[in-house]
Amino acid sequence: MKNLKIAFLFISLFAVINLSISGACYLFIGMTEFKGYVVGTALSYLLSLLWVLGARKGMKSNTMVLLGITLGGFPVRLALLGLFAFGGLYIIKMSTMHFAIAFLVGTILSLVVEIWFFNTMTMPGRKKLQ
Repeated sequence: MKNLKIAFLFISLFAVINLSISGACYLFIGMTEFKGYVVGTALSYLLSLLWVLGARKGMKSNTMVLLGITLGGFPVRLALLGLFAFGGLYIIKMSTMHFAIAFLVGTILSLVVEIWFFNTMTMPGRKKLQ
């Protein structure tokens, strides 16, 4: 449970850093780019929170069950991506390039944390990967 809290803190830290970058986009580039970066950051953080909830639910099982929970949420994640992308594009008139950059950066950093979490899980009778 301690590693899950650390993973959540890392994910939140990355979201705060991404939000500060979106503030720089607002100050130096423009409003549509700011909107795109904020929406991309919000989506990547939301998907990371869904992963944390799934990991919390599956922590009591083995790693394969946890991986199954992660992969089972893929259709939900894809639907949320479509909702955010099309809604942001047509409703709030955001920059799709900045949305994609923010989403990609947030997703990559979240995946690094997820892999770290999988690697540090300690189960009885199982050695940690090195």
